[in-house]
Amino acid sequence: MKQDIFSRYEPHSSRRLAIDVSVGRIEELFEDFDSAASYVKKDLDQDFVDYLIESVREIGSYDFVIRINLPVHVQERHRKRVRKSIKSYFRYLELLEQRKLRKMLWKSILLFCLGMLLLTISMLLKGNGGQVGGVMQELMIEGLTVAAWVSLWSAFARLIFELGSILSDIRIYRRIASREVVFKEREPAKISQPGSSSKSPVIDMMKKPLTT
Repeated sequence: MKQDIFSRYEPHSSRRLAIDVSVGRIEELFEDFDSAASYVKKDLDQDFVDYLIESVREIGSYDFVIRINLPVHVQERHRKRVRKSIKSYFRYLELLEQRKLRKMLWKSILLFCLGMLLLTISMLLKGNGGQVGGVMQELMIEGLTVAAWVSLWSAFARLIFELGSILSDIRIYRRIASREVVFKEREPAKISQPGSSSKSPVIDMMKKPLTT
């Protein structure tokens, strides 16, 4: 299974795979609606972001580089800006996940404390049942007990089902932000002559990786 996964990626070196991204021009890596912003401040194209995330999930712990394939030579100053944009954007995503993690942990602590408080109150009422009886008290005890366990289960459920996913996303964003971004010139697409029956290939961002 591992060999099947790795066969989808070309080796960049003896220890690293290359996650290939093919575009016609650098601007295709960024959102169109944010055209007025500099590369460093612009949001990356969502298809590009999703592709990197899924690729990193697929290769697991194996090391990698992000290799951007372009039909033309890219000046070094543009390369630096693209590298900085990718790094900044995934660090931003990591920051959002860390904020989400803190919020989730805070809610879990509150739910746990609420559950323990309700459980304590129900036990105190149950301990005084011999002195003050009645159907209403029994209903109140049962209601508080149920609410306490629901609150406690919600606190643990958040930790069980959300914590792992958030930590995994943080690790992936951190890995992408820290990896090398390299550029490779490829042969431009050949345009078919008029009257030819074959269709001209379209240079589309990540067309090859996504359809592999």
